[in-house]
Amino acid sequence: MNSSKDVQSAMQMTYTPMPNVISEQPIALQSTTTVVITQPTSGWSSNLCGCFEDMKSCCCSFWLGNFHYACIATRMGEHCCVGCSGYPAGCVPGGHLAMRSAFRNKHGIQGSICDDCCVVTYCLPCAMCQMSRHMDTIGYEERDCCC
Repeated sequence: MNSSKDVQSAMQMTYTPMPNVISEQPIALQSTTTVVITQPTSGWSSNLCGCFEDMKSCCCSFWLGNFHYACIATRMGEHCCVGCSGYPAGCVPGGHLAMRSAFRNKHGIQGSICDDCCVVTYCLPCAMCQMSRHMDTIGYEERDCCC
């Protein structure tokens, strides 16, 4: 009898319940962020060489240059010196390019910074007239300027 008690006590001593075993790594909850990028949907309201549609803007751009460009910058809500970046010496280097690119992006007009650079470099008066005509089309208010 003693032997059965010894066996039972030996079994009780050696048996220990196993702790819960984790067989998988914990999974962290992940949140997903969706970014929506609005692509340009329209073009300019007039052609680059559509100066005859607005003779006032055309004449001001060709004969008054930086004064008219300062007015356009002011209409955009920028400082007038941004528009005075052209020839012969400007206040803000690259201001016309910045104006055109910012305006194009703000209003969803198709194009690229490369297009803007070429247009502003080779045909600045036409580029500024085009911006002015587009401002008129979408309802920018006139400001007290030279033109």
